[in-house]
Amino acid sequence: MANLKTKHRKNQSAVVFHTYPKLIFVWPLIAAGYIFFPFASIESLLPTLGWAYLLICLLVTLTISVDVERNHTAFWAVIFIAFFFLGMWLQRYESFTLFGNLFKFFASLGVTYSSGFAIALSILLTPPYLVMFIWSRLQHRWRITHNEFEHIAWGRADDSLARGAKRVRSTYPDILELLTLGAGTLIVYSATGRSELRRIPHVPMLFLLRRKIDRLLETTSVTDYSREDILAAEESETEDVEFNDQTNDGSDATNNNDPL
Repeated sequence: MANLKTKHRKNQSAVVFHTYPKLIFVWPLIAAGYIFFPFASIESLLPTLGWAYLLICLLVTLTISVDVERNHTAFWAVIFIAFFFLGMWLQRYESFTLFGNLFKFFASLGVTYSSGFAIALSILLTPPYLVMFIWSRLQHRWRITHNEFEHIAWGRADDSLARGAKRVRSTYPDILELLTLGAGTLIVYSATGRSELRRIPHVPMLFLLRRKIDRLLETTSVTDYSREDILAAEESETEDVEFNDQTNDGSDATNNNDPL
């Protein structure tokens, strides 16, 4: 078994992945409508399902609307914990039931689960979600091989970077995207790390993809370039990237002016 795994790793010659727009993070809301629907006939579960669906709506709304950085998440977590212990202290020593009053307020709202609304929303969101998924698979396909980083778009000119000796970094600018789909941003730098050549956002399951990329780059690492060669290649690649970006901007503007 170990030999088979070793052979599989050695034979890996390319890593293929796709990027998606923010609509990809709506999947919990769509799934909840279908999953909760069979339980809507149980009256005792309606309040619980209602609050669960409400929290899912809140999570999806925040994910697609704002970017919550890790440092900001830690800051707000500290603030919440501080207010929580402050409320517990006031409740114990000052008879000020802050959290108790908040709980009673939300309980008095009578939140319940509307199966008709939830399933209708899921059905209406499913077609555009599938179109987005298929379109992204065709238009935003990335392929990393021994020789290049290639962006493949159906019906448009492919864009590629000669691999040479490059650095790849993965970041997670939004903690909510990480929680909902393990998504992050993949950044490709030049060999010296001075120039950012590509920034690829919204890559699902980036932590798993990064392992494959690291394995590919380790088995095909480039070490025979001198510093002068690396700097010359970096300057050439930077110019190519700027030219490709200007070309893509021009083609996008042309497509926007197209009456069809």
